[in-house]
Amino acid sequence: MIWNTPRVAAGGLVLAAASVLWCAKTMAQEGRSAGLITVFDHSKVEASLAKAAANGGNNHLWSRTVGGVSYDVHTHSRGTGETACPPAGCSHKGVTEVMYVVSGAATLVVGGRTTASAPEKFGGQYVQGGESRRVRTGDVFIVPPDTVHWYRDIEGPFRYIEVPVP
Repeated sequence: MIWNTPRVAAGGLVLAAASVLWCAKTMAQEGRSAGLITVFDHSKVEASLAKAAANGGNNHLWSRTVGGVSYDVHTHSRGTGETACPPAGCSHKGVTEVMYVVSGAATLVVGGRTTASAPEKFGGQYVQGGESRRVRTGDVFIVPPDTVHWYRDIEGPFRYIEVPVP
């Protein structure tokens, strides 16, 4: 079958127009407009990481609440002798954490046994057991809710972006 170029082009335009109309109708029915995209260029991310280093290792980069649910992005920076979580570990109730390592390296310790004083607080004993894995620049890792984790053997600056997902 030989395709007629003007006919194919017209068909493509009709398909594109139908897609745009369907999208507009769907957004109107849902009572919303197209989502806004937030961009943090490298200089803003670097500034947030520098602020994290100056503020004890943590900085809040972005937050938005949609439908009663808050979404956040945090930057973290640790020097060679520091830990991102104490060796008693930390865990986060009902929140999955997505981490992207921007620079440096550390040994991520996941799981094991600890005694936590309260949800969302650091525990009272060192983590015993668990699995260790070296994470470094460019790695992404995901920590499920209520999972004890901490970092050791940091090669600094160990900097990472954390996105808690409810």
